[in-house]
Amino acid sequence: MHHDAAHSFDLPADLLRELRPGVIFPICFDALLRMRQMLRMQDATPRQLAGAVLVDPLVCARLLRRANRSRPATPITGIRNALMRVGAERTRRIASAVSGGQIDCARQLTHVDVLSHRLWLHTLRTAAGAFVIAQRLTSIDPDEAMTAGLLHDIGTFHLLDRLVRHPHATLTLQAMIGRILEWHEAIGESLLHSLGVPVVLIEAMRDHEQPRVAPATLHTLSDVVFIANVLAGGATELYGDPVCHVSQRPDPVRERFAGLLPDIEQEFAALRGVPVDHVPADQRRP
Repeated sequence: MHHDAAHSFDLPADLLRELRPGVIFPICFDALLRMRQMLRMQDATPRQLAGAVLVDPLVCARLLRRANRSRPATPITGIRNALMRVGAERTRRIASAVSGGQIDCARQLTHVDVLSHRLWLHTLRTAAGAFVIAQRLTSIDPDEAMTAGLLHDIGTFHLLDRLVRHPHATLTLQAMIGRILEWHEAIGESLLHSLGVPVVLIEAMRDHEQPRVAPATLHTLSDVVFIANVLAGGATELYGDPVCHVSQRPDPVRERFAGLLPDIEQEFAALRGVPVDHVPADQRRP
């Protein structure tokens, strides 16, 4: 095995050793831009503040940690409830601290902007899908489901940042994608534990890329995240993984949930900050 390639396989162990609540890594340039624009708006409404926070999984995780600091009897698992608990000013301070640290990291990732943007859009689409599925088909809190969707792939962003900046990782883009697919679930779960995210959200993202029998009825938050991830393309479309279980193939799942797709597209557009008028007519809510 090539010397550099051998060292690159040590990366998961390196990452696990360095995990801590204050870890910083960028999501993508567009997410960072949205956050910084919001921070410059001194008169931003709570709705605008929530919209900006919802584009960055790391800020979401930090906000959840702060909201649950006093260990409430019922853990706060939704971002909007967390924002209400923490308050606008403290939320601004958290977002400012995180985004300020992300700027320096992001400068080293400019050559993988296309990949980070693709991963980010997948995250937002999964969050939108989880929100709509929970709202329309379950008794699960839609805000909790959206938050679980936002956090489900947080490991991909941490891995991408470290793969690019690791001194011994000299990987092609395709090899990098392969490493992310292989490692992101385990790294993401450990990362969320270190960030102090409520256990219910961690359990929801566990093994979300692994084959399972597609449930006839969606009962759990894990079911919702699994289906939302597949609707958003899953490993098949996001990583170009041709080998997957039938339950992970997007087309049959999209056919099954076809009635939800217009609502999901509209929610996805809202997360991206796209006006409803810019959503194609055939993807709008009737």
